[in-house]
Amino acid sequence: MQFCLLIPHYNHHEQLTRFLPLVTAQNLPCLIVDDGSKPESLAHLRQAIEPFSNVTLLALPRNRGKGRAIKTGLFWAASLGYTHAIQIDADGQHHVDDIQRFIALAQEYPDALISGRPTFDQSAPAARRHGRKITSWVCALETFSTAIRDGLCGFRVYPISNFEKVQDRYYLGNRMDFDTEILVKSVWTGIPLRFLDTPVIYPEGNISHFNYLRDNLILIKLHCRLLLAAPLNFWRRWLRQV
Repeated sequence: MQFCLLIPHYNHHEQLTRFLPLVTAQNLPCLIVDDGSKPESLAHLRQAIEPFSNVTLLALPRNRGKGRAIKTGLFWAASLGYTHAIQIDADGQHHVDDIQRFIALAQEYPDALISGRPTFDQSAPAARRHGRKITSWVCALETFSTAIRDGLCGFRVYPISNFEKVQDRYYLGNRMDFDTEILVKSVWTGIPLRFLDTPVIYPEGNISHFNYLRDNLILIKLHCRLLLAAPLNFWRRWLRQV
């Protein structure tokens, strides 16, 4: 098993600059996919990674969404020979010390997609906490199971070969819908999921690129598609098991 870190980045250079020393101290190769940041943000990012020999940057020419950045990064990691990619967000919300716990769980379940299940402190907005509960409930309807304990956390370990199986079989969204869609369609594909409790914070002055109108509409559209397709995929899964 060959692990690497995968960080999607979009105009988060200030947060990532503070966050990067903690990440690189994990002694893992780190792949950063910049999703078409502003030129000044990209320039700051290039300068910030110069001291770190284990960090490599891939700059995409224009912004196409977090999902596209993650998919690009996973294919990039596969081309470099990595078997597992640990996705962690660039804004410093995730608990870096838990990377080793994620690796240990992935070594125990090498075929499973390992995802964080956030534990929040008082910095977490109420809308985010309640929104996650709604998402988990809808995911249960879409998978006819309780396999998805949290559908939104961006702290994960992807077994890349199994990600490719899902990508080959299904469409996967390019924006904020990706995090949820890959979990639902992994269940549909028969890929096991495991969840790990991990602290998630909302640092003071944190910048979120979640657009409440646009991205909520994208998520509503996603769940409409998944709910309509769920019965057929449940039937397919049942046939594979008999």
